[in-house]
Amino acid sequence: MKIEDAWVRLILSGEKTWEIRRANTRFRGRIGLGNTKTRQCVGYARIITSFEMPLEGLKRHNDKHRANAFLDQYAKERQTPFVYVLADVEAEPEPKPYSHSTKDWCRVREEKER
Repeated sequence: MKIEDAWVRLILSGEKTWEIRRANTRFRGRIGLGNTKTRQCVGYARIITSFEMPLEGLKRHNDKHRANAFLDQYAKERQTPFVYVLADVEAEPEPKPYSHSTKDWCRVREEKER
């Protein structure tokens, strides 16, 4: 999942466990965390659930997403945001470049063994 530098750093440090997105996902499982500044996969996490949450509800949970200062601007002219709950976060010891496969998701190319 592509995430801006400041936010991915908070996820990797354990300070941010909720990622806020415009659309829901049915995916549950391990994902790569792509830093949009460096264009590298800098870690991994599991999406354990996702759900819709109105803006006012999100504001009561700033301790989980750390984005209250940006929520009004983010939510402007958008439908109700969704929360992706992340767990089992781990940093990638050797960040790898990712390719752009969609707007929100990135793909890490695995090196083929010889």
